[in-house]
Amino acid sequence: MYLVKAKPDFAAKRVEYLYEAFQLNKKCDTLFAVRGREIQAHLVVLMACSEIFMTKENLLNDVFSDYDDEVIDAILKYCYTGEINIGDKHRKKLLELANRLEVNIPPQFKTVNKSNCLNVLKSTADSELLRKAMDLTLENFETLHKTQGFLNLPLFNLMEILKSNDLLVHSEESVFNAVKLWVNHDDANRKSDLAQLMRFVRLSLLSMEFIVNEVMTFCLSCAECYTTITQEIINKNDKSFVPRETPRRIIQKMALVGGNVLDMANTIDIFDGLKNSWTLSKNIGINKKFASVLVGDWIFIIGGRNSSNATVTSEVEYIDLKSGEKKPLKPLNQARYDFSAVTLRRGSSTDVYAIGGFDNDCLSSVERWSSNTGDWEIIAPLLMAVSFHSASVIADKIYITGGETSENGKTISSNKVQMYSVETNSWTYRAQMIQGRYNHSSVAFQGKLYVAGGFDRQTSSRLDSVEHYDPNANVWTAFTKLTQAASGISLGCFQNKLFSMGGFDGKNYLSDVWEYDETNKSWKASTSLSRKRSDAVANVIPYDSII
Repeated sequence: MYLVKAKPDFAAKRVEYLYEAFQLNKKCDTLFAVRGREIQAHLVVLMACSEIFMTKENLLNDVFSDYDDEVIDAILKYCYTGEINIGDKHRKKLLELANRLEVNIPPQFKTVNKSNCLNVLKSTADSELLRKAMDLTLENFETLHKTQGFLNLPLFNLMEILKSNDLLVHSEESVFNAVKLWVNHDDANRKSDLAQLMRFVRLSLLSMEFIVNEVMTFCLSCAECYTTITQEIINKNDKSFVPRETPRRIIQKMALVGGNVLDMANTIDIFDGLKNSWTLSKNIGINKKFASVLVGDWIFIIGGRNSSNATVTSEVEYIDLKSGEKKPLKPLNQARYDFSAVTLRRGSSTDVYAIGGFDNDCLSSVERWSSNTGDWEIIAPLLMAVSFHSASVIADKIYITGGETSENGKTISSNKVQMYSVETNSWTYRAQMIQGRYNHSSVAFQGKLYVAGGFDRQTSSRLDSVEHYDPNANVWTAFTKLTQAASGISLGCFQNKLFSMGGFDGKNYLSDVWEYDETNKSWKASTSLSRKRSDAVANVIPYDSII
C-alpha cells in the first residue's frame, strides 16, 4: 500500500480553479435569475456551505430577489473563497442573507470586539472593520500583546500597531516587551525582523537603566539595533539633548494631592483618562497643608502646617500607591510650610528638593533628600527668600517662579525667577515674569515653563493671566488667559494636554477643570473635580495605583 500526500495547498488550488470557472460562467450547473440577471454557479460548492442550496434550490430566486447585487455577489464569493469584502452599508443585509441561507459567517465579521480584533486585523480587507479592529487593539494592547493571537500576527500588522501614536500603554517598556515576545515566539524566522521592529520602539522614552539592562541585552546580536541603541545612550548622557519623538498615549491617572484646608488635604482626587472621571481616594489621614511630590510608586507628604494647632512641621512620610500604606521618612532639617517641592534625577539617585517657604519668617534655605541615602542635606540657598512660590523642572534645572517676599520692608508679589543647577549647586536669576504673582501654579509642558493664576499683592487682585517661558531664549510670553481669575489653581500636564484645576476665586473654592484647546487657542470645560480644592499638586501616577 502506498500513501501519497499532496502539498498542503492542493485542495485550495482546486477551489481556486472552481472560483475562476464561476467568474467565467464555465462548467456551472445551477442558475439563479434575479431581476433579469442570470447568475450561474457550481451546486457542489454551494452545498458545501449550506444544505439549503440542495433542498430549496427552486426557492432561492425569490430569496435573492430581496437583495442588491453587491450582497448576492459577496455571499457567493464567500462560498467559494471564504473571504468577505463588502462596504459597511451592505453589512447588515449580508448577515441577513447569510442567516436565511444558513451560511455560517465568521464571528469577526458579525462584530468586532476585544476577543477577536486581532483575527479581524489579519483576515479582512474591509476598511471599516479594519479601523474598528485597530482601535480596539490599540486600546487593549497591554493585555492583547500577551495572547496567542498577538504572537501569530504577521509582521505587517504588528508594525502598523507599533507605529501608531494612539497606542495605549503603561510605558514604552510595554512596547519593547511586546516586540521581544513576538520575536521569541519564532526566534529562528523572526530574528531578522528585529531591526525593523525596533524602529518603532521609542528609545528616548525609556530609562537609561532599561536600555542598558534589557534592550541592549536582547538586541546584542543585531548590528543595526546596537548602533541605534548606542547613539541613544550617548543622547541620554547629553543633558542638552531634547527628544523629538511624540509620547505614546500612556495609561496613567492624574492625582490631585493636598489642599488648603483639612477636608481637601485628607483625600486625593484621581482622574481616570479612560473613563473621563474623577474619584476620591480613601481618607489618607492627613491633617495639615503640605507639599507633595511623586517618587516612583510613592507620594511624598512633606512638611506643612497642622490644621489642628497651626504648628509648622518638619515631618515627612510617604504613601505607597501599590499597597496604600503610609510610612514615615527622615524629617526635614527645617520645619516649613507654603514651600515648593520637586524631584530630579542625579546620577543613580532620585532626589527630592524642599525649597523656601515660611516658618516665622520667609525662608531661603533649600534641602535635598536622596533615594540612595534616605537623608536630607542642606544645599545652596535661594538668592531671595520666598514663600507661596511655585517650582518646576526643565532639562535638569529647577525654576522657582514668583512668590511672596519682603522688599524694602514691604511684603510684595515677586516676578523674579530663580534657577538651580545641579552641576554647580548654585542659583542664578533668569528673565523676570511679565506679572508678579504668588499662590500661583507652574508646570513644564512641551519644553516650556507655564505659570498661571495667583494673587498680586500690589493690586490686591486675583489673576487670570498665563505666561510661558522659553529656557533657550530666556524670554517670557503672554499666553491665553484663564476663564476666571483664581489663586491656588493647579496646573497639570496629562496625556500631552494642559489642564488648570480648582482654585479660589476670592469667595469660593472651585471644582472646575479646564483643558487647553490647542486648535481654538482657548480653555474649554472638562470633567469637574470630585471635591472643591485649592493649593493642590497634580501628579501623574501609574494606572494600577490602588489609592
